[in-house]
Amino acid sequence: MSMNRRLNFFLLLLLTACAPAARVVALPEAAATQFVVAAEPTATSILPLPTATLIPCDPAAEEFCIVEGNFIFQNPLGPDPVLAIAGNYSYGSTDEGKREPHNGVDLQSREGAPVFAPAPGLVIFAGTDDKTRFAQWADYYGNLVVIEHEEGLYTLYGHLSKVHVRAGERVSGGDVIAAVGHTGIAVGSHLHFEVRTGGDVTDYFSTQNPELWLALPEGVGALSITLDSKTNHKIQRKLVIWRYFAGTDTLQETYYASTYPKGFEQNKEDSVLSNLPPGRYRIAFTDSTGLHERMVNVEARKLTQVVIKLK
Repeated sequence: MSMNRRLNFFLLLLLTACAPAARVVALPEAAATQFVVAAEPTATSILPLPTATLIPCDPAAEEFCIVEGNFIFQNPLGPDPVLAIAGNYSYGSTDEGKREPHNGVDLQSREGAPVFAPAPGLVIFAGTDDKTRFAQWADYYGNLVVIEHEEGLYTLYGHLSKVHVRAGERVSGGDVIAAVGHTGIAVGSHLHFEVRTGGDVTDYFSTQNPELWLALPEGVGALSITLDSKTNHKIQRKLVIWRYFAGTDTLQETYYASTYPKGFEQNKEDSVLSNLPPGRYRIAFTDSTGLHERMVNVEARKLTQVVIKLK
C-alpha cells in the first residue's frame, strides 16, 4: 500500500471514530395547525396512532434530554383556537387547595363551541355519568364522551352541552363529537380534557398529563420535570422556572408551577409545562436539603426531559 493510500485510510478511520452519534430519531410530526378528516375506517380494529422508536437518552445521566415526545393528539377545539390551558388548575394542581387534584386540563372556550376528535378511535361512552361513573362522584363530568385509541389510550371530554356521537361509533381525527358546555360540576363553560391508560377506563386515577400528548403549536416546546428520590413518594413542591433572553444572562420571563400531589404515582414525571418559547431556562426549588437548580434548553415542537436526583 502506498504512503498516500495509507494516510487516507488512517484519516478515514479517525473521522469515523470521532463522528458524533445522533441522540434521537425524529418521530412523525403531529399536525398541530390543521385538522384533516381521514377516510372512514374499514378495518375492524382501531386505527393506529403515529409512533416511532427513539434512541434512548437517559435524563437521569444527563443535564437534560431533548426528544420528539408523543404529541399525537390534535387540539380538540379545532385548528383555529389557540390551545389555552387554564393555568390556575393544571393537571395535578389543587388551585391552591381550593379543589380536588385535577386529573385533566381545562381548555378555555365558549359555550356551544364544537369539540373535535383529536385522532381516530372508537366511541366507548357518550352520555351522562349519573349511573356509569368515571370519577368517585356521580354527575361529576355531566355530559361526557370517551374515545378509545390505539395502544390502550383513551381520551375523555367532560362538561359538554351537547353530545353528537353514540357509543360504538367510529370517528376520524377532526370529526365533531360534541359541544362545549358547563354540565356536571363545571364552573363556567370550558372543555375538560383527559388522557387515560390501562384496562379500566373508569379508573379515575389512570390518567396521564394531557400536556404530554396534545400536539404543540408551531414555535413552542414542552418541559417535563422528574424529581428522583429513594422513596419516590409524591410530595408537592413549588417550582420556579426562569427564561433568559437569547445569548444573555438577563431574565425575560418567570413561570410558576407545582409538582403533582400524593396520589399521582401512575405518572413517571412530576410536573409538565407546555407552550414554552424556545430558549434557555433555569429550574429552581427548595426543600429540606436546600436549593436545587438546573439549566436546560427548550426547542420548538420537542420535549425537554429533566431528572433531578434528591437525597
